[in-house]
Amino acid sequence: MLAERGRWQAIRDWFGGTGGVQRILARLRALARRYRHHRNLLQELERNDEQYRRDALRRARRAKRRSLVLLGRLMNGAQREEFRRTGHFHVIGASTGDRYRIRTDMIANIDVMHDNGTVKYRLCVRPAGDVPVYDVMAAQLLHLQDAASERRFLLHANVLTCLPEDRVYFRSIWLA
Repeated sequence: MLAERGRWQAIRDWFGGTGGVQRILARLRALARRYRHHRNLLQELERNDEQYRRDALRRARRAKRRSLVLLGRLMNGAQREEFRRTGHFHVIGASTGDRYRIRTDMIANIDVMHDNGTVKYRLCVRPAGDVPVYDVMAAQLLHLQDAASERRFLLHANVLTCLPEDRVYFRSIWLA
């Protein structure tokens, strides 16, 4: 009984002695206010995060549109038409005279072509960082059309062998 009485005394003291129910209710109300405040802050952060994601997506789309416009301005009429139809275009190297096909892709998107239209090998050259795909293609086009730049470009390119032409390349999966 004495031990039990001591526990109750400790609980009463913790809640502030007599009038503890009112103090408990006051503390609970304060906790509820803090909870609502923090819940509102969290909801506001979530709204801001969603807004940030929408803005980032909008900026990325705008950058992609602008880079496509730039690429279109750099290509000649035949290249533009071929790009609209097929999603790739051909470039003749300024110093080597080789025929290159630049495809809309981020990795290994330059095909060096044989005279009969088959692929000899692929080149992979891309800048560091997050650059829109059409800006990468525009830079590749400019490098291949300039004689001095083409030689340097080819020195830095990773050369990849390609699978037979009866296979189709789709993203990172080879399909037979």
